[in-house]
Amino acid sequence: MPVKARRVAVIGAGPAGAIATDALVKEQAFDTIRVFDRRAGIGGTWIYTPHLPTAIPSLEDLVSGKADVAVPPPPQLPAVTALSDEINGHQRRFADTALHENLHSNITPAIMSYTQEPFPGTLSARTLAEHGPGAPFRHHAVIREWIEGIFARGGHEKLVELNTTVERAEKVGGEWVLTLRKEAGGRNYWWRETFDALVVATGHYNVPWFPSIPGLVEYDRKFPGRIQHSKHFRTAARYKGKRVVVVGGSISAHEVVHEILEAAQTPVYASLRGEPIPAFGWEPFLHPDIVVKKEITRLDPETGRIFFADGSTLDDVDHIVFGTGYTFSVPFLEHVQKRIRNAYRRLPGVYQHTWDIEDPTLTFIGMLGGGFTFRVYEWQAVAVARHLAGRASPLPPIPEQLEWERKRVAERGGGKDYYSIAPDYGAFFEFLRGIAGEPAPGTTGRVLPPFDEKWLELWTGMVAHKIEGFQRKRKRAEEARGPVKAKL
Repeated sequence: MPVKARRVAVIGAGPAGAIATDALVKEQAFDTIRVFDRRAGIGGTWIYTPHLPTAIPSLEDLVSGKADVAVPPPPQLPAVTALSDEINGHQRRFADTALHENLHSNITPAIMSYTQEPFPGTLSARTLAEHGPGAPFRHHAVIREWIEGIFARGGHEKLVELNTTVERAEKVGGEWVLTLRKEAGGRNYWWRETFDALVVATGHYNVPWFPSIPGLVEYDRKFPGRIQHSKHFRTAARYKGKRVVVVGGSISAHEVVHEILEAAQTPVYASLRGEPIPAFGWEPFLHPDIVVKKEITRLDPETGRIFFADGSTLDDVDHIVFGTGYTFSVPFLEHVQKRIRNAYRRLPGVYQHTWDIEDPTLTFIGMLGGGFTFRVYEWQAVAVARHLAGRASPLPPIPEQLEWERKRVAERGGGKDYYSIAPDYGAFFEFLRGIAGEPAPGTTGRVLPPFDEKWLELWTGMVAHKIEGFQRKRKRAEEARGPVKAKL
């Protein structure tokens, strides 16, 4: 059924929300565009929150899928209520971000930025020292300023309502009714607004994911604070002289391991289940101060001992940092949250990671991975904007959309394999460009260029740049103490 919305709400003012807002505005088809973000500033997960104490309120709730629940609004709205930990606590609401002090982007600017909004060339002192003046990495503060600039240059700040959480989104009588809560002046202010369509751009780096390990919850109870997640890594100083195990074989694990190498007790242990992420292979783990272990099979809450799949054990560990990624969570969308709870680390019932299959007035931007973020968000945003304006090519029939999801689950299961657009980057970009089509004559709609195969070369070059950095670091360490090989 074709969609023609006049009032659109964007939930989230990070990189996905920024490009969604710009695409909607430039489509010149909507009477009302409102952007809501629960944080005090624009930037989404690129807002650094070192002032917020880091902790997981209940690991048991997290691993059982009961964390990040919706909160009940007052019975009568509008209303004003007192602040409380249940409503306003950043830990309970997973409102802190996953940035550490030295976090940099890890994708080449030419394919990470949006086509009309290039990244600034600013390089941090650390990047210059480690990678030189041609490095493709940008410090998180530069990325946040870039996101703010997208809103500012287009004059879109006036559309944004900050410190405002969407607590509930319900379809009532053909309209989306949003229950909103703004924290201001030491109080919670509640009200409702109605829209024709929603663009969910809240990201998927809010709620940590932990693998199922016997003894995990009991271990956490016995040794509070010993089990951590990479989301809460802020600085290496906390790990000075500590015996640390880092769990995971992807980007987060790479970063934590290498950030703490010079501070933690050596060796630092890296525990992996199977092979590391293919793009980087084993290189991040070959440093002589890293010892690679198999996956953790059991944690003993009585002794603190860690058991690994190869039969080895470790005692007297100070911290176990899980760099194991995140799970999806949209507590304000009750029916979608139920689907998520019944699936394995994916966003079910959504076609091509973008359109809700049951109701195409509900759309998602940025709920994917595997490379070409943020660039792919632009293609999603333009396709969604044109779809909501009634100007896009039609989506396939619902049975075909359901079959797409069924086949993807059968072939990829859940987790990163499901929501990754790799290796079919070009096909995904071109599918979205085909849905979007060209801007309507006389409008300022964004134009999506064809997928350029040269972008794949840039992607490969970025990986090589990172690998060379790991190799230089390893070589320096080996020269300082003589050749030592990591144990695989």
